[in-house]
Amino acid sequence: MKKQGYTSIHHILKYIGVFGSVEVLKTLANMSRGKITASFLGPFGTGLIAIYHNILDVIRSCTNIGLETASIQQLSEIDAQSQQEEIAGMAKVIRTWSMAMAILDVVVCLVVALVLDDIFFNDNISHRTEVLMLIPAAFMAPIATGECAILKGTHKLKRVAIVELLCAIGTVICTLALYWMWGLSGIIPALNLCIATETIIHLFFCVQIMPYRINLFSADVWKRGIPLLKFGIPYAATAIMGAITTTLLYKIISSTDSIAFYKTGYALIMYYVGIVFSSNATDYFPRLTSVCHDKELKVETVNKQIHVSFMLTTPLVMSFLLAMPLIILTLYTKDFMPMASICVMAGLFQLHRSVALPLEYVSLAHGHSWMFLILECIYNVLVIASVHILYNIWGLAGIGIALSFVGVSNTILLSIVNYYFYGIRISNSNIGMILAGSCMVTAIIMLCNTDNLLLRFGIGVPLTLLTAVYCLRILKNDITHEE
Repeated sequence: MKKQGYTSIHHILKYIGVFGSVEVLKTLANMSRGKITASFLGPFGTGLIAIYHNILDVIRSCTNIGLETASIQQLSEIDAQSQQEEIAGMAKVIRTWSMAMAILDVVVCLVVALVLDDIFFNDNISHRTEVLMLIPAAFMAPIATGECAILKGTHKLKRVAIVELLCAIGTVICTLALYWMWGLSGIIPALNLCIATETIIHLFFCVQIMPYRINLFSADVWKRGIPLLKFGIPYAATAIMGAITTTLLYKIISSTDSIAFYKTGYALIMYYVGIVFSSNATDYFPRLTSVCHDKELKVETVNKQIHVSFMLTTPLVMSFLLAMPLIILTLYTKDFMPMASICVMAGLFQLHRSVALPLEYVSLAHGHSWMFLILECIYNVLVIASVHILYNIWGLAGIGIALSFVGVSNTILLSIVNYYFYGIRISNSNIGMILAGSCMVTAIIMLCNTDNLLLRFGIGVPLTLLTAVYCLRILKNDITHEE
């Protein structure tokens, strides 16, 4: 029963279906927000939003201790033993530390506002006031993160799905109202209001199952949070590296419009394939954490997650690439058409995320955050170096090529590390599947770069349909054999 519950294809598909359905609605909501932003603010406004988000990421990274990931891991292990009193105690610890991080975020924002102004803006105009206006968002974000960790760590998966959906809808409404009324002046108020909405929704649903309690003056609470801190320090360093990487990428790309194309294109890639990956952090990570000390179950869990994710992702990526011009015109405006080259050339990056993500969670499931830090450091260095070289050669298309190169390289690196350190070997059937899928996506990328529409769609559409049918038949057969 344990093996069936943790490694069955049916279980994986069930939760991909549950969260995939929510992710579809979230994606539609996020794309609606993107359409609103593109229509009201244009590429310049979109680039400005990306810069403000990056500033918030830098502030958060200064205080981030990996609380969400560490909390999910700790709560998953406690919840597996059904110790309700212990869960309530850990929730209090998480909320107390989240509040401390929120207060610290405000302090950091006040202290480094002038420095952030100099780093992110090059127009010789003071933007310190705008940076200080981000304080409400900086304060509320850690609180929402803590509540989200509690819901996921206690396996309240249906509540997580509802919360994520309501947050997506709420942010669309806030964005539409403020951009329509104030245009560019509404960017920061909209950002603050969106995070406030997310925080309120998370609190509403989490407090119903776990009354809100914190104690900033309890030595015992702080002591119990030390394991979270030990786990989270490397994760915090990872967050700092991520924020620095994004900042450097914006410096490399330099133009505000080009930053908008990169940010919007990257978000589009993440939204689309996120339909398949949505259950990773919510279902797969806690499940993997529960079996990480059983080698056989662990290997099977990872391989089956890769198998299902890759089978679903391959036809989705192929169809996404073929429909790219139509997607951009529908979701944004014709002014955003230059980002098509980023999205198309990043096809292999999208595909290989279905392999990389299940492998990335292995070190976290074991509590080896230092390993996660090292892997992320290598990944970020690869991204910066690749984008710097290829963007200067091929422009926006070079960014997509760089992402594909990094995606494939990351899969190879993670496979080697997981084999030697955790005894996880990707099965021969999965290796063959990955190679075949990579060839299919590469063929579609080549077709998308031709000017002959008859050739592109005459070959690309049948190839995509055949791949989709084959993948679905394989998954159907897998379920049948399990039964």
